[in-house]
Order: sequence, then C-alpha cells, then structure tokens
Amino acid sequence: MKQAGETNTVRIVLVDDHTLFRESLHRLLSAEAGLEVVGEFSSASDLVHAVRTGLRFEVALIDFDLSAPGIKRETGLDLLRELATLYPDARTLLVTAGMTNAESERAIRHYKAGLFLKTEPIAELILAIQRTSRGEQWISSAVALSLLATNDAPRPEQVDLADLNTREQAVLRGVLEGLSNKEIGHRLDVSESLVKAILQRLFERTGVRTRSQLVRIAIERQIVFGSHTG
Repeated sequence: MKQAGETNTVRIVLVDDHTLFRESLHRLLSAEAGLEVVGEFSSASDLVHAVRTGLRFEVALIDFDLSAPGIKRETGLDLLRELATLYPDARTLLVTAGMTNAESERAIRHYKAGLFLKTEPIAELILAIQRTSRGEQWISSAVALSLLATNDAPRPEQVDLADLNTREQAVLRGVLEGLSNKEIGHRLDVSESLVKAILQRLFERTGVRTRSQLVRIAIERQIVFGSHTG
C-alpha cells in the first residue's frame, strides 16, 4: 500500500472499453505502492476531453482495440496521434491482445509508445509502468522477436551481426526473449558476471544504457542474426 508522505508517485490513466477489465486493473494498480490511477476512460475521446480540461499524468495505459458497438472502429494508434499533439509529454504504453507488425512498428517508431501483451502477468505490467515513467520504452519480448523475424518490415539501417561472436549473439538473443542475466548465464553455461560484461559491450557498441533501449534499437535497425545458433 502507499505510504504517507510518499512523493514519487506515478500517476496513471487507463483507457479500455471493457469495463470489467478496466475496473479490475484499476484496483490492482491502486493497491501498488508508488502508483496512482488518476482516471479511467472507455474511449479515446473521453481521455482527450479530460486532457483538454487539465488532466495530467505520467503514464497512459491504452488498450489497442477501442472499438465499441455502433461506432467507427477506433484504435490506440488514433489516440496516440492525438496525444502527440495535445500532450507531447505523456508517456504511453499500449496494452494489447495482439497487433500486426505494421501496427507495432508504427506505435514504436512514430509515437515512441511501449507495447505490453495482455497475456503477461501483472508483475510485469507494474515493471513496465515503472520503466515507462522513467522514459524507457517497454517492448514485450514476444513483440520484439516477431518484428525481428519479419522479412518485409522497413529496414532503414540493417546491421549484420557477423562481426559479433557467437556468445555475444546468444546474449542479445536472451535479452530479446526477456531472459534475466542469470537465466542467460544458465542457458550458455557461463557466469552471470560474464553475461553482464558482454551486455555492457553490447550497450557500448549500440550507444544505449538499458536493456529496453537495446531491444528498441535492435528493432529499429532490424538486426539480423546469423544462421548459426548460440
């Protein structure tokens, strides 16, 4: 529960047209220390109106499919487009049961949104919210792997990993799959400290500082793995 006098509270808004899901998520997040739900909305237009009248927050959790019976189909991308102009400081996380690779790429590249799958546990969502509030771009590993496997995705800068050794490629694969350093070490039968050292080299080579940034740059550059395994 939240402690009295707590300061670094992350203010969250929820946008989802399924009332039961939205209210359940509201209760779960409100019980978590450091998180506060300051609004919940069933449509993009409801949130846009609230922002226009002064609502402010750190993170917006937005359902991708906001369609409601009897109205034009609406997606989270439509809301991201409006927020980009109306409230550019907002940090956003699309919560989805599934999107096409083209839709995922648009959310990541054009709107700098994070992507979280509804099939993942609440503990992962809380971590995603915390990371998003700090300016990181959370991308679920399943989404990242799907984008990297797409042959027809836009490739503004293709990076060949032939200059990375097998172990470095294997560590990068583990990061993209969402494995911890310990889990990667167990898979490769090496120490966790060695995994950390290799990861640091990958950070230096790509110019990033966090695992989520490494995932993002791998997607943006469409890093291609060699046919050999790690």
